[in-house]
Order: sequence, then C-alpha cells, then structure tokens
Amino acid sequence: MADPHAHTTASDGMVSPRQLVQAAAGAGLSVVAITDHDTFSGCAEAAEAGEEFAIEVVRGEEVTTSSPANVHVLGLFLGGPVRMGMAVEDTIAAIHDQGGLAILAHPWMPTYFASISPGALRRLISRLPVDGIEIRHTCPTTKGRIRGLDQFYELHRDRLGAALGSSDSHFGGYDLARTVTIFPGRSALDLRRAIESHSTRPLERYRRPPGPPLTLRLKQQARSMGWLSWQRWRGRIGHEGA
Repeated sequence: MADPHAHTTASDGMVSPRQLVQAAAGAGLSVVAITDHDTFSGCAEAAEAGEEFAIEVVRGEEVTTSSPANVHVLGLFLGGPVRMGMAVEDTIAAIHDQGGLAILAHPWMPTYFASISPGALRRLISRLPVDGIEIRHTCPTTKGRIRGLDQFYELHRDRLGAALGSSDSHFGGYDLARTVTIFPGRSALDLRRAIESHSTRPLERYRRPPGPPLTLRLKQQARSMGWLSWQRWRGRIGHEGA
C-alpha cells in the first residue's frame, strides 16, 4: 500500500518529514509520497528517514497552478521543485520534463479553487492525457460528485491514467493512510510501474484514526492560510524550479 499525497511542516503540515515517515511505518505502508505545497524542501529529510524506518519515500510536490482556479497537480518522482503559478498544461509539462508523473489532486470538489472542475477536466484531457487522478481522497466533496467522477473515469480512463486513493495527510499519525493506493509489489519503483500501467486501485477507509484535536486543526488552518500564504508572498515558497 502507498499513500501518494501527504504534507509536512515544509508547507502546511503539522509533523516533520521524519515524523511523517515514522507514521507511515506505523500505518503499515510500504511507500509514502512527500507532496508539500509548492516546495520540495522536506524531501531530503523524508528520504533519510525512509532508510531508518524501512519505508520507501517518493519525492514529490503539490503544485499550485495559475489563478483564478489554482488547480492542484501532484508531481511524483521528481528530481527537484516545480514552480507554482503556471497553467495546468505547463505544470504537467514541467513535471514530465523531470521524468515525473502528473496526478490530478482531489478533482471535482465543490469549490472553485484548488480542484479541477468537470468542465476544465474535459477540456484538459481533450488536449493531453495525465498519468493519474485521485478517484478517492479525504477532502470535502459530495456523493453525487463521487458518482459522477467514477462514471467519467470509466469513460475516459485511457486519458486519465491510473486511479489513485490518498489521505492528503496534514497531521501524520492522526490522518495518514485513511485512504490509500493498492498496487502490485512493495517498492516505490513498483508503484511507479503500476501507475504507468494503470494497475493501481484506491482503497477507502483503510485506517480510521481518531483524528487530530480541535486545537491542532485550528493551528493547521492558521499555518495554511497565514504562514504558507506569507511564505509564498515573500517568494520563499513556490518560486523555485522550472
């Protein structure tokens, strides 16, 4: 099992990269991806911790694309950061230029920002395919949107790539591996091959941890909307890479 979407204190997560990898080991994962918002800075520490805890770490990033929609695209198996603020197509191209895989994060959410809308997704895949899409995730959505996305995926799976499941973890052991991706094998390379061959499968509610306390949730929201936005505005996050 892999959790291909998780955050650390390098962006708006509440655990260090080492703590996240330790939580992955405790959750029974074989692979975890570090996908902090618009930064690659936590990946080295996570990879080092992966050797300590016998967890394979995929270096990645959750890239914010251009306004006004600011769609989020996961870059997995990256060698370095991808600059934020580019069009979705240019972001995918930048990920591919590094030899990475481009995954659409938490699509069809009932929000205008961060999540690609049904219409935008149709237009995107009419121009170029993606490597995968999060069919199951833990971000707020509706049952109707989930059903619609399932139907859309069945019709266009050749353009949408692999079906993935992820926790979008921000709290380590409190929320990691709630939803995961099942794949043949155990290694990060096996995961990559499974994504490329479309042989992955999302598994919902693999774990049901108690969840973080309210005070920690509030601190995370403040970090996401305050500190992270400030770091972007100052040019300290999101402005590196191609």
